[in-house]
Amino acid sequence: MLLRLEIKDFAVISNITFEPSYGLNVISGETGAGKSLIVDAISLILGGKASKNLIRTSSPTCFVEACFDVSELNDSEFKTILTDSEIEPDDGMLYISRTIYQNGKSIARINGRSVTLNVLKDIASFLVDIHGQHDTQKIFDERSHVRLLDRFGGDKIGDLYSAYTRKLSEYKEIVTKIKEISASPDYLDKRKEYLEFVISEIDEAGFKEGEEEALYEKKQKIVNSEKSALGLSEASDLLSGGEYQSPVQQILQASKVLSEVAARDEQYKDLAKDLESLSLDLESAASDISKILDDLDYDPEIKSGIEHRIGLLYDLKAKYGSDIKAINEFRNKAKEELDAIDSNKDLLAELRSKSKKIEKDLIEVSAKLSEERKKASKKLSKEIVKELEDLEMPSAIFEVSFTEHEKARYFSSTGTEDIAFRFSANPGQEVRPLSAIVSGGEASRIMLAVKNILSRCDVTPTLIFDEIDTGVSGKASEAIARKLMSISSDHQVLCVTHTAQIAAAADCNFKLSKEIRNNNTVTTCTVLDPESKIKEVSRLLSGSDKDSSIRLANDLIESFGK
Repeated sequence: MLLRLEIKDFAVISNITFEPSYGLNVISGETGAGKSLIVDAISLILGGKASKNLIRTSSPTCFVEACFDVSELNDSEFKTILTDSEIEPDDGMLYISRTIYQNGKSIARINGRSVTLNVLKDIASFLVDIHGQHDTQKIFDERSHVRLLDRFGGDKIGDLYSAYTRKLSEYKEIVTKIKEISASPDYLDKRKEYLEFVISEIDEAGFKEGEEEALYEKKQKIVNSEKSALGLSEASDLLSGGEYQSPVQQILQASKVLSEVAARDEQYKDLAKDLESLSLDLESAASDISKILDDLDYDPEIKSGIEHRIGLLYDLKAKYGSDIKAINEFRNKAKEELDAIDSNKDLLAELRSKSKKIEKDLIEVSAKLSEERKKASKKLSKEIVKELEDLEMPSAIFEVSFTEHEKARYFSSTGTEDIAFRFSANPGQEVRPLSAIVSGGEASRIMLAVKNILSRCDVTPTLIFDEIDTGVSGKASEAIARKLMSISSDHQVLCVTHTAQIAAAADCNFKLSKEIRNNNTVTTCTVLDPESKIKEVSRLLSGSDKDSSIRLANDLIESFGK
């Protein structure tokens, strides 16, 4: 979830810090105070378009930084993206920032590491989902409707879809081969030559499973031995003295000189013996080092051989698979295909026979997938209609249409049918595509109804709704507020509003205000205490803080249990 948002020199915002809580966070304020700038700043964090026009007048840059707690976000794909991007959460936190410069360029960073916009978008898509009044989010894009339906349908549809995509991949591979053979008379000869080369290259390398780890272990031992050999050689050279008299000889000579002195004066006798003992110890150490060097398991040729083999494995991995197992599996498949070419004069006929069998399997699994989707669509339609009733649209019709593909493109990546959501607000009105909805109020409520249902299986921690109450009032506004409360029981919700009902339902209220300081427009963000919240709800209700309006505001807040 979003813990902290810092915005500096962004449009009319000089410097504000926004710290939402879990639950329903509502942002309100006078028209023009910059309420939606909070959402715009978060959009920038999500990889939105940067522009120098976003920089506050007379400032060289603008800066936005968000801190997200991802300690409970266990999505495997999200973790893979972080690992691939070499990004490590800092005690469960991700710090994402964007800086925009006067030339229009920007720099994105995650935990201090510069990242591309594509990486930023990939990571941020798991953290926040923004919904506007009539935006282009998934609910209005027919290409995404099948995904939304599948997500609602759960594991059963998920398993069937996985089975379908596996079969489709097999089918496409065989169809591609049929086209290649049909288009090129010498295709089989070229294919055979390629397969023979693959088998020869992999067999000649002869890598066994587990060898990669062993190679890197051997290389590390060789590197360690090399470092030891260099150190021992240096120590041996120092003790041997090289071209000069060695330390051992010098100390032995000093010992002899002191022995002569001790013969005349016994007080130097012990010192002479100490030097003699030291020379013997050094001579023994030099001998030990020399023996260790002779026995040391280090050979530059062995190191070169290991590095060559690691390089060879790297080349094979680039061509045939991510590890030795995958490389050998590629080789075995190549051998099977080569044997089939050698043993079967009419490979084209065999491939066509296989394609028919797989096509039959595809039709069977796609039929089951369609059946489950249709079951889920009925349930989804029923639940959305119930949600729309709650949102003061009692006569709304919501349907999921299924249109079978034409034969020329029968098997698509999602199945054999086009799936689209259809809607009618009133009795007798034609059921039309969601994208054809004109009313902002209707669009907002449909999106909220779908989001409320799908939020139960949506793992995105933070959901943002930007003025989705536009075009609605009264009971509909209250219904929207209650739906937002429902969604916020499982998600952190941020909502920009101009409606008293939504402000009253909030767990935490923020007010953006605009004032003039030194001939400059300054926007501030204030967390409202209970008393200030009542005054803000009163302002949204009647534009005043009269006693009657204050009492009405207080009653409205209490009606939401706040």
